[in-house]
Amino acid sequence: MVRIDRRTFGMVLLGAALSAASLFITARLAWAVEVGQPAPEFSLASTTGSDIALKDFHGKKWVLLEFYGADFSPACAANLSARKADFKRFEMLGIQILAASANLSFSQQTFAESLKLPYPLLSDFPDRKTMRSYGVLNEKMMTANRSFFLIDPQGIVRKKWIIENPITTVVYSQTLLRDIREIVGKR
Repeated sequence: MVRIDRRTFGMVLLGAALSAASLFITARLAWAVEVGQPAPEFSLASTTGSDIALKDFHGKKWVLLEFYGADFSPACAANLSARKADFKRFEMLGIQILAASANLSFSQQTFAESLKLPYPLLSDFPDRKTMRSYGVLNEKMMTANRSFFLIDPQGIVRKKWIIENPITTVVYSQTLLRDIREIVGKR
């Protein structure tokens, strides 16, 4: 009979729990909306002062929907600023950028003004229904995992980018733009 001390037993249990959690997280991401599926509709308060709905762009524009974690966090500021730096390039491709988080509208307004963002931020507070419907809500933190969805004018998801380390990763626009150009057929 093999005897295991409490510390070893505790480490084995911790390892098993982490493995189970990683399976749950992987499974949870698999439930997210997939490429080729209709994008979940939403209508959210925005920094424009009025609600913005996905249907506002149907038949008109492509939408790049970026989910971010928190206003005023350095990584989120860097990510949103990356889209600001390349805003004209997105615009030339007919892409409307929208960025959503679970922050309150007044916080987003101050954040957007501090960054001088040329595109709106959307508040998915308090229900976080949009984040849940896209499969990007971090249930523990109640914030969005950094992710991007390219939605065509018919409302179909054509590309998604789910970021592995959303707290620290800065996604510069070059990769997004390269993929978007390929998808929308513009060089």
